[in-house]
Amino acid sequence: MTPMRARGWSAAVLAVVCWSGIAVAEPKPEPIDIKPFKDKLTVLKDASGAFYVVTFDHGGVPYIFYGTAKLLYEQPLEGSRSRNGTAWSVSIWAPRLPFPFQGTVEYAKDGTFRTTCTSKLEQGLTVVTGEKATEILDKGKFMTTAVTRRPLLLARDDRGIYYYVDVLSKQYGGNGHRVFIGKKGAMKQIPISDVATDSGGDVFSTKTGDLRLVRNLDQDVRAKVTTTWIKGEKRTELITLDPYMNQPLIYRDLGVYKLHGTICGRE
Repeated sequence: MTPMRARGWSAAVLAVVCWSGIAVAEPKPEPIDIKPFKDKLTVLKDASGAFYVVTFDHGGVPYIFYGTAKLLYEQPLEGSRSRNGTAWSVSIWAPRLPFPFQGTVEYAKDGTFRTTCTSKLEQGLTVVTGEKATEILDKGKFMTTAVTRRPLLLARDDRGIYYYVDVLSKQYGGNGHRVFIGKKGAMKQIPISDVATDSGGDVFSTKTGDLRLVRNLDQDVRAKVTTTWIKGEKRTELITLDPYMNQPLIYRDLGVYKLHGTICGRE
């Protein structure tokens, strides 16, 4: 996942939201047919009882699944991937880590597997064979990533009230903006009814337009992005936060997302 980069905008990004709106069904992870590369998959287990099903031999493209014996999610790959003979290492996006790219799954030349969550947190993985491995591959449900959304905008005021906007990830169609406001662990979604996008930015509208979230970017690219919350005639300047570097806050502490299905942090 890459951070949002606002470039070349001459005016502002404007978001208009209110407390009522049209509910849109959220996309859900979809089944993945593993039959074309089933014979290349290796089943692994960590000390906590979680399972990994992995391969780096399907057309040179790694597949990493993680979950229980019955339900495993495809892992979003991010950052580096390398191969040296039979050995390989794959970086996995793990949004609850201090740096989301620190999650990895590795296969060493000595035939051992391990997973790493930070430079100080790593553990070996045990190869599962026999009937248990066959059961997982035959009866387990293999799904696309459970992370269906990505951060777009994050800000807060001096009272600790957060303002957060996300969108559907490209894999799930993109767009589908949502707005949340509140303190950590108690954020409320504010439904929106219309979205307009042009060279000046994006407008998220409600039927009444009573509440607006405005983000301004100066034409000078060296200037900082400023975020302003506007309610009626009152304007509140907010502290703009980098969504990428604050992913642990977003995916762990804000309470917006209930299911992650990613390594380095159990549900």
